[in-house]
Amino acid sequence: MRITATVSVFSVLALAACGSYAPPPPRIAPLAPQPVNPVASQALPAPVAPAMPQPTTDVAMGQPTAMPANPAAAADVRKADLIGGWTLASAGETCQLSMNLTTWSGGYRASTRGCVSDELKAVGAWDVSGKEILLKDSSGAVVARLYAAAPNRYSGQTDVSKRGVQFFRG
Repeated sequence: MRITATVSVFSVLALAACGSYAPPPPRIAPLAPQPVNPVASQALPAPVAPAMPQPTTDVAMGQPTAMPANPAAAADVRKADLIGGWTLASAGETCQLSMNLTTWSGGYRASTRGCVSDELKAVGAWDVSGKEILLKDSSGAVVARLYAAAPNRYSGQTDVSKRGVQFFRG
C-alpha cells in the first residue's frame, strides 16, 4: 500500500515536471475612442414599389390574347432562351413556370407551382414548333400555344378554355 502511494506521488511529480510554463502575454492598453460627429437625422424618402411587369388587361380579365395576325411574323424562338423560371399569367391568376431541357413526354420537362386552374396545373412538358411554344401536359397533349410578344414575354391562349395566357420574366 505504501509502495502504491509512493509510486502515485512520484508519477504525479514526474508528469508535472514534463509541463512547460509560459508567462501570460503582456496586456495591451485599449485604444482611445475616436471622436465622432453626431448623426444627422432626416426623414426617409417614401418607399418605392419595385417595377414588376404586369399582365396585360386582356389576360387579367380572362380574354384570349390576340394571336399574332401572322404567326410567321413572330420573332424566332430558341430553346435555350426559354430555360429557367417564368411568371405564368392567365385569367387573373399568376403562378410560377419552370422549364428545362430534360427530355420528357412530347418535348422537355416543365412544371408549375402555385397555379389555381387545373389547366395550368397540368403543364408538365414544353416544346418549340417553328415559332410556336407549346405547353403540354405530362401525356404530351397541348395545354397552351404561345408566340414571342416581346423580349422575355410570350403570349397566346390555352387550347381547351381558349383563355389568354402569357409567361414572362422581369
